[in-house]
Amino acid sequence: MKTPYLLSASVLALALAGCGGGGSDSADNGGGNNNGGGSTTLPTSQLQGLWQSPAGTSPAISAIVLPDGKMWAVATADGKVRVLKAGLNGQTANFTGRGKSYLLGTSTVTDGGITATVVEKSSLTGTITPDGGAGEPFSLAYQARYDTAATLPEFAGAWRDVQGPGAQNWNITTGGALTGIRTTGCTYAGQLSERPERKAVVDVNMTEDCGGTRVRLYGVATLNTANGISMVLTTESESAAVALTLSR
Repeated sequence: MKTPYLLSASVLALALAGCGGGGSDSADNGGGNNNGGGSTTLPTSQLQGLWQSPAGTSPAISAIVLPDGKMWAVATADGKVRVLKAGLNGQTANFTGRGKSYLLGTSTVTDGGITATVVEKSSLTGTITPDGGAGEPFSLAYQARYDTAATLPEFAGAWRDVQGPGAQNWNITTGGALTGIRTTGCTYAGQLSERPERKAVVDVNMTEDCGGTRVRLYGVATLNTANGISMVLTTESESAAVALTLSR
């Protein structure tokens, strides 16, 4: 399945390594889990937040981690942008998981592992290791705006994205319904939804239709300012990814 336009619509600044296992079970998401031997696994809820690398570092990384340990990230270095969607699980001393790294503008998708340690609401550090490759360390700082709940009416309005082949015009209603059109002829329809933890992140699902070829996409979005929205999504098959920045 191809996403001929979305794949080249890279905009955000992040780098990590992709999608994988689906997060943690309910025991991991809560106060930890007794592993039968008296040890306790760390709850993935400690990982949640918006995370950012220090200014001037390369790659420049921004990440969203949800309470269930699912991580979305975008990294930029040397003009190249990668999207990561990964699933992290609590261990007794750290977090580990698997994911995929998507090099935007290409068909390159790389599987890999990730390890991380967290100081809750302060720092997230770890290493991403592509299968067969060298580990890539990262160090991110917590962004306090994560704790301000996003509401759908805040996303409402007309938006534009000029990345990739052809400009895109988007409209979002106060109820989160999303429609869009690209000057190349592709159209988009979908929905933003508030998440149960009521933080700064909302869920996104949409369909791209390019001349009758339809692709479903799922991901997350944040309102960066009153004039900016960032979205990171993968296809339903997780074979491709897209990062969008919408502005008024």
